[in-house]
Amino acid sequence: MVKKIIIFLTIILIGIGIAEFIIRRFKPQQTYSKSVENSINCYDKNSLIPFTLAKNHTCRMVNINGEYSTTATMNSLGYRGKEFTDEKKVGVKRIMIVGDSMTFGWGVADNETYPFLTENLLKAGGRQNIEVINAGYIGGLSLDSFYVYLKNEGMKLKPDLVIVSFFIFNDIEDLAANKWVKVDGKGLPEKIESCCHEVDGNILRNKIISFKYRYPILQESHFYLAIIDLLQRRFRMFPDRALLSTKGEEYLGCTLNPDCRDKFREEEVKALKLITKMKKITEEEGGEFLVLVLPVDYQIYPEASAKYERYGMKWYLVPGEEDFAQKRLAELLYTQQIDYLDLLPEYREKKNGAYPFYPIDAHFNPVGTKIAAEGLVSFLIKNNIIN
Repeated sequence: MVKKIIIFLTIILIGIGIAEFIIRRFKPQQTYSKSVENSINCYDKNSLIPFTLAKNHTCRMVNINGEYSTTATMNSLGYRGKEFTDEKKVGVKRIMIVGDSMTFGWGVADNETYPFLTENLLKAGGRQNIEVINAGYIGGLSLDSFYVYLKNEGMKLKPDLVIVSFFIFNDIEDLAANKWVKVDGKGLPEKIESCCHEVDGNILRNKIISFKYRYPILQESHFYLAIIDLLQRRFRMFPDRALLSTKGEEYLGCTLNPDCRDKFREEEVKALKLITKMKKITEEEGGEFLVLVLPVDYQIYPEASAKYERYGMKWYLVPGEEDFAQKRLAELLYTQQIDYLDLLPEYREKKNGAYPFYPIDAHFNPVGTKIAAEGLVSFLIKNNIIN
């Protein structure tokens, strides 16, 4: 009897092995390790904000649609780009640009990010004492985490000018994704957690893991993954829990539409409060402060809005009010006497030139980062900010 069981199990194992070989060879599945391999692996955990960047690390950025394939280099302090000392050198004018993936340079090489190009352009104009720090993504991706980062880490670098990048598409909405688990006496965040995402290794993933990836050994089996996929599709077995989604993802595009904006009134109030406080802590250290407003592609190219349908976007621009969000932000910043630069006119002026965004991904491509850098440098010089 035991012998028969052994023979039976051996046959089963051989059968599974053959099936594994055939599926791996002719219809390979997306294994967990392959999913991780295809993910952006730039991240690290932070005790105060949802994520930061890994120090002394080179991460890959590969777009599944083939729009880009490059790497990003983080220095020993965790900032993208070349090494610099935490102590500012005598005579150096230090500019720090804080922002999300648009500032970090999602999809472009280290020497193509707009902070890098900004420094190069200023030095090419004879300002050799300029140092621009790319603080994109090191403080997370939202205004509240920017504030916590700047307060606890950024200001230690003694920047002479702090530029907070504001991506008009989702910087209000992103605030809805976070929970302020600890606040100070004035109601400002001291510790922030994301509702829906967490750092796993060097990747940032949804807190919900698909059923097929929950078991360490099986998640690498092509045969197992094919079977689970079949059972889920044909027989609705092993249903996955819905991935956690943010309010911003549910109301994608809302803050650019005047009929929807009020759904994010609370986040708008928070945004102004956070920006105002960042200005205050910068000026208390003797620095200057500026908000840099970055546009979204379909404000310049209306046809680009079609791709957002796949993400469930229902709120689009109102004809004649394409710049509603910029005007609304300008009104808010004016009440607090906060200087800002809106780059939408720069991109509209160059609309008939080379396309400045990745068509599907929608981040700036090298053309787009160049426009941002040129617009910023022109503003800094014209307004005598960097002299």
